[in-house]
Amino acid sequence: MSFVLLVALCLAGAVWYSREVKKPPAPRAEVKVDPDGWIERLYSQNPREAAEAARQLSERGADALPAIRAALQDPAADRPRRKAALKACSLLGSVAAPAIEEVAVELEDPDLAAEAGLALSFMGPAAFTPLREALASDDPVVRRESLRSIGKLKERAPLESGDVVPLLLGRIADPDPGVRVVAMTYLGILHEGGPIVVGSLVDGLSDSEADVRRAAASALGSFGPAAAKAVPALKKAATDTDEDVAREAGLALVKLQSKK
Repeated sequence: MSFVLLVALCLAGAVWYSREVKKPPAPRAEVKVDPDGWIERLYSQNPREAAEAARQLSERGADALPAIRAALQDPAADRPRRKAALKACSLLGSVAAPAIEEVAVELEDPDLAAEAGLALSFMGPAAFTPLREALASDDPVVRRESLRSIGKLKERAPLESGDVVPLLLGRIADPDPGVRVVAMTYLGILHEGGPIVVGSLVDGLSDSEADVRRAAASALGSFGPAAAKAVPALKKAATDTDEDVAREAGLALVKLQSKK
């Protein structure tokens, strides 16, 4: 009997094993992949993740705009996601022009003004209007970043000097020193506008804020012979109690003399 029982057990084991081997594998759990996950990674502190996200954005091109605009339009989107969407607009440049309206809304937020302004500076001539309108903001951060971006957009779009220089000149008297610094800095970068601009920069050498005086001195150094009438004021500024102002005024004098 024991032999018969042993054979029966072996046969039962063989049948069980056969059934288990032939059993089809259990289906794998479906892994959901966020097709727009690159937006989050675009602002990652990990350089590799950010670079890979930028690559994915480049591959998508204009096809990425729906996701970008959705992120900017979503009232529940947190700041990192909004900043990532703004960075995406900066990287796409004029391709992202259809999103100018959404980016302009973010420009009104002082905490996002720098990122939004930078994005607009890459997005083409149509970005000029919202940037110009933002100069009327009550918030100095919004005015400053808008003016800075107009200066950048001037070369990237490009814009006509006649549209930009008057805006910069108009902000030399801005109540916020940060805005005044940006105005004078970009007047120096553009070094256009002749005697009117030079005269305004000379006035800037007497500003109550050292940073503004320094920016005015540095800007004057870029004008060459056109800034000849600024020499007396620059010589006085070279004795400024602020070392940085005095140094910039001295450098400007050297530049004017070397360009004669």
